[in-house]
Amino acid sequence: MNPTPNALPHSHFDTSGLPRAQQFAAWREAVNVIFDTETSESRDAGFKTRVNGYQYGDVVLGSIQTGTQRYNRSNAKIGRDGLDHYVLQFYLDGSCRARDGGPESCTRPGDLFIVDAAQPLATETTQSTFLNLAVPRRLLSPLLDAPDQYSMRVLRGTDPTVSLLREHLTSLYKHGPEMTIASAKAVLPATLQLAASVMNASAKPEHAAAVQQCVFVSICRHLEERLNDPQLSAEQVAFAYGISRATLYRLFEKEGGFATYIRERRLRRCREMLADPARRGISIADIAAEHGFSNAANFARAFRRSIGLSPRAVRMLALSGDAARVQTASADDWHDWIARMR
Repeated sequence: MNPTPNALPHSHFDTSGLPRAQQFAAWREAVNVIFDTETSESRDAGFKTRVNGYQYGDVVLGSIQTGTQRYNRSNAKIGRDGLDHYVLQFYLDGSCRARDGGPESCTRPGDLFIVDAAQPLATETTQSTFLNLAVPRRLLSPLLDAPDQYSMRVLRGTDPTVSLLREHLTSLYKHGPEMTIASAKAVLPATLQLAASVMNASAKPEHAAAVQQCVFVSICRHLEERLNDPQLSAEQVAFAYGISRATLYRLFEKEGGFATYIRERRLRRCREMLADPARRGISIADIAAEHGFSNAANFARAFRRSIGLSPRAVRMLALSGDAARVQTASADDWHDWIARMR
């Protein structure tokens, strides 16, 4: 599919060559990697959808043209696929809105709509064209002031920084056929920094100042590397970074506190392990204990509150979903890139 060994992986999906009655079913099966979708359009009328995408290192950038539909991402689906990434969607034509939101939740051409795959979603779209950037959480979250506060947010395209990001992604997509894997990896860090700057600009004014944010990002990376360390503590982290515990606690106020942040990240890591078929031989109790949850009942309650499903349900849903993916996966398909994104 690629013209040279060094070219970016490229994927193209188009329903126009299928019989009209089969077009929506083909799209629904493809996008099911992340969303359940439904449409009120008649099957006989057809459902033309075109996806053209490139894999820029660890992220996927593409253009999507598709029809009127409703997208859903439930707790059950989150538990089944274990995907944990952001999707930044620039609507160039048509619109998208949160189904339970007001007028402010509806995009206009040029606006940015943000999807957090770790959170439930219910949206509806008109016939539309949009740029779609999918980024693993591990790459973007450390750069964000409030990583869990962007689900179904609309950032207006009239904002200069939003416009700058839109133009940047448009240019990256335009030059996708000419880019090499090496050049894509080189431009990726700046792309993520720009995306984070745009998202952070929409954050509340009480968020940490720039210098504090740099410390916060560094501490978050430190914590990610030590989530299963039983000795991890506020005292240890404060000493390592030469700050007081009070300063450390202030940095994590927007996350609900330092201890809450650690617990939530450990629960998310447990979810990732439970959803990984390669770890199906490790018991739920052992995964919990590895991350500091020695009491099985307390772990199950905390996990259900955070994830919305029991640990056992996440494992069973992930295993059943993996069996289906094995039958349909193709290394050159954009939806397989999304499925493997971690």
